[in-house]
Amino acid sequence: MKIWIRPHLVSVGLAVLMLGPAVQAGELGELLQATLQHPQARAAASQAEAARAQKDAATGRYFGSAALSAGWHNYDDQRVVGVYTPGTPGSPLVSDRIGQAGLAYSLPVDLFGVIAANRERAQHDLDAAELLARQQTLLKLHQTASAYLTLQALLKQREALAIYRQRVEATHSRIKKEVELGKAAGVDARYAESELARLVADEAVLNGALIQAQADLEEAGSREKFLPTRADIHVPAWEDAASDATLPARIAQARREAARAQADESRQALLPSLSLDANYYRNIGGGDHRDTWALGGVVSLPLGVSQYRQADAQRLNARAAAEQSEAAVRDSARQLANLHAAYDAAAADALAMEKEAAYREQVAKVQREMQRLGSQTLENLFRHERDLFDARFRLEQARARAAAAWSAAQVLTGLPTENYIARMDAK
Repeated sequence: MKIWIRPHLVSVGLAVLMLGPAVQAGELGELLQATLQHPQARAAASQAEAARAQKDAATGRYFGSAALSAGWHNYDDQRVVGVYTPGTPGSPLVSDRIGQAGLAYSLPVDLFGVIAANRERAQHDLDAAELLARQQTLLKLHQTASAYLTLQALLKQREALAIYRQRVEATHSRIKKEVELGKAAGVDARYAESELARLVADEAVLNGALIQAQADLEEAGSREKFLPTRADIHVPAWEDAASDATLPARIAQARREAARAQADESRQALLPSLSLDANYYRNIGGGDHRDTWALGGVVSLPLGVSQYRQADAQRLNARAAAEQSEAAVRDSARQLANLHAAYDAAAADALAMEKEAAYREQVAKVQREMQRLGSQTLENLFRHERDLFDARFRLEQARARAAAAWSAAQVLTGLPTENYIARMDAK
């Protein structure tokens, strides 16, 4: 008997019951809500907050910078405190102990848009960080739902395997009695025993797959040794999406704009810069004090070779980011097309397997009666029983594949997490 247990296929399956938003969270909804507190999801949210703080810092450059300072020094001889201006009445402060306290302020004048370009880059970095945070959260939600639905598929398989085992055990008991009465050959009893042994091995494989799925769910949703209370897998209807609206494409677009803004910033930084300066200090020493202040401006022009090379590097990075953005759109279109094709194929396979399972149930019923009457061999009976079991499992596998294609599409398109949970919460 063939058992096609493929955790790497079923584990990526996400099933959805299209009943609209639920009034109260169901079993899967509670697991998904708990997943939102996963450390990886929180880390992604923190990175987005850090990008928002960087944007605020870039905006703060418009307001300039200020520094409050104070210092005291002891010298080996007397020094002049503060600034001495010839012709000013009074003498300068002279002491070997000098203290100074004051405030300095510098206000940049954004003549050529250097600060504006820096702020624009920070905004695009924030956009990319928020999209990455949503992507990471969706991936963890995907893992939780995948593990949950893997368990659903395995429970359906275990149910079918239990039915098959009951039938094989009943047949084995009947054959043993017939062998004792001389109505059946001993080889039939040994064949039934071998089929039971295969069933024991199949159950061991299934139990191992269950443990793996439970471990995945525990890591993502913090539910130890969890088993779903319902085993039905629901497959949602396909929803079309534009390739340039997918998460990878939007992240690449945000990075492209950030790289362009950074190139503009580097290029504009090669032009002259202007800042207005002001400071006020109180100088103390020799039992007296003297206040000094200044107003002015500074014009600077970079002349180093490294600044020009850096600007060239940023320009090339912007070009590469633009190419990567176009590649991301193309790749998203390819992935969506492949997922749609996989979804259609799996949905058609599920429909076919549903009909085949019903047909093979009728055939197996007839074959069991024929074998009991002696007009059918035990080998043919078990073959039909195995075909029935395989059809049932292939039905669940096809539904899981269709749900997996839909799930991957939702993670790709970046469905908002609240909508994701609402659609996944099949009660």
